[in-house]
Amino acid sequence: MTKAETIFQKELNLIHDKTIRDFVITCFDKLCPDYFWTCPCSTTGKYHPQIALGVGGLIRHTKLAVWWGIELLKALGTSPELQGIVPQDQLPDEVIATLLLHDMIKNGKGLNAQGYPLDRGVTGTHGVTLARAINDLPGVYIDGEGSFYRVFSGIAGHMGIWTTDQIHRPDNIPNSVCRAFANLIHLADYCASRKVDEIYSDLEQEKTNGIIKESTISKKTVTKSPPCPGVREYHQGQATTTDYKSQ
Repeated sequence: MTKAETIFQKELNLIHDKTIRDFVITCFDKLCPDYFWTCPCSTTGKYHPQIALGVGGLIRHTKLAVWWGIELLKALGTSPELQGIVPQDQLPDEVIATLLLHDMIKNGKGLNAQGYPLDRGVTGTHGVTLARAINDLPGVYIDGEGSFYRVFSGIAGHMGIWTTDQIHRPDNIPNSVCRAFANLIHLADYCASRKVDEIYSDLEQEKTNGIIKESTISKKTVTKSPPCPGVREYHQGQATTTDYKSQ
C-alpha cells in the first residue's frame, strides 16, 4: 500500500465509489510533497489547535477536516443545492475526497530553515495551485456529472474569503451546486482550524470550579407575569376568572 493508503486508510474506506477513492490515491502519489507527511499545519502556531501542531500536524488537521465535513453533511446535506448532486450517495465521497486533498501543498515548494514557507503568500494561493495541478494530470479524472468540477472548486476555494484569486472564492462560483459544495468544504476546513484549546481549557476550569453548578443551585424565584386574556388568575390561593377580552 502507498503511504496515503496506510495513513488515511480509515478515511479512504469511507469512500464507497472506487473511482473517487483511486483518484485520491493517484493525486497523492503524483503530487504530494514529502513535507506533507511530517510538517505542522501551522508554521506560526497562531491559527490552529494544538492537535494540528508539531510533527504530523498537517495530517491530523486533514483527518479533522474530513470529520467536520461528514458532520456538516448531516446538517447541510439536504439543502436544495446539494440535493442537486446525482447520485446523492456520491456527495459524501466527493466531500471526503476533497478534504483529503485540500492542503496537500499547503506550504508550496516547502519550508526554509526557519520553518516558514519558501513561497510568499502561499496561504491564499495553495488551493488554486493544487486544483490546477490536479487538472493538468493526464488521465486523472472522476467520471460523473459535475463530480470533477465540484472537487476542483472545493480544493481551489477551501480558503474562502482568504483565497487570493477572487474568482475561485466559493461565493463567486456561478453554478449554485458547486457554490454550495465549495462553501461546505470551506466551512469544514475553517472549523477544523479553529484554535479551540483556550475555550476548552476555560470550560474545563469552570467545570472543576463548579461555577455553573453553583449558579444553578439557588432559591426558587417567583415572578409575577402580566395577566393573559381569557385565563384564570390566582390570588392568594383563590381562583377568580377575569374576561379581559370584554374590557
